[in-house]
Amino acid sequence: KRKIPLSNVPGYSKESVAESALAFLLGAAKRIFVSDRRVQKNEYFLDQGVELKGKNLGIIGLGSIGSAMAELAKGIGMRVIAYNRSPKKMKGVEMVTLDKILKESDAISLHTTHEEANNNMIGKTQLAKMKKGVIIVNTVDRELVDEEAMAHALKSGKVDTYVYEGEDLIHTPLAKLENAIGFKAFAWYTKEALDNLYRIWISNLVALAKGNPQNRVV
Repeated sequence: KRKIPLSNVPGYSKESVAESALAFLLGAAKRIFVSDRRVQKNEYFLDQGVELKGKNLGIIGLGSIGSAMAELAKGIGMRVIAYNRSPKKMKGVEMVTLDKILKESDAISLHTTHEEANNNMIGKTQLAKMKKGVIIVNTVDRELVDEEAMAHALKSGKVDTYVYEGEDLIHTPLAKLENAIGFKAFAWYTKEALDNLYRIWISNLVALAKGNPQNRVV
């Protein structure tokens, strides 16, 4: 209301978060997380992992992080399909409908924005459309996923593994499920991301002082 410029610091951690998302996907596909949990309980027994090369990765939200994830996934030989709410193009990525993402993906990585409109984007109806044994990685927000429906899908085998980065899952319907993996929010916390953060932040302040604000939100 007072016409004060407001800027943000976009994209400072896109590579760091995308690399973590790929690490989560690999950890799930190679049974690293589940095997570690069994070792901790002295209940170790082997499950077959899967190779990701040649598999379909569905990316929901092809912004800066989603695009970086797409490049990494292509680098290990995955076929990348993506859905974005607004029109988007990216070399080597097939843009498809959300419905096609759900039906064709062997793994799904969520990279949407934090907003109420995206709450429960992955619920009972969406899970029912997915391939049996799909892996889902969520580095965005708990609210994107209906956790009751996800718990049921994990128990039935519809979803092989669900990895969420943001907080642990102790006080959720996913607690105590060995194939529901929760991490505290650390994907963004790298030396390079912090260097980018400070650089863009200072650049914003300098631009504002010169009367030419950049990265404006309003």
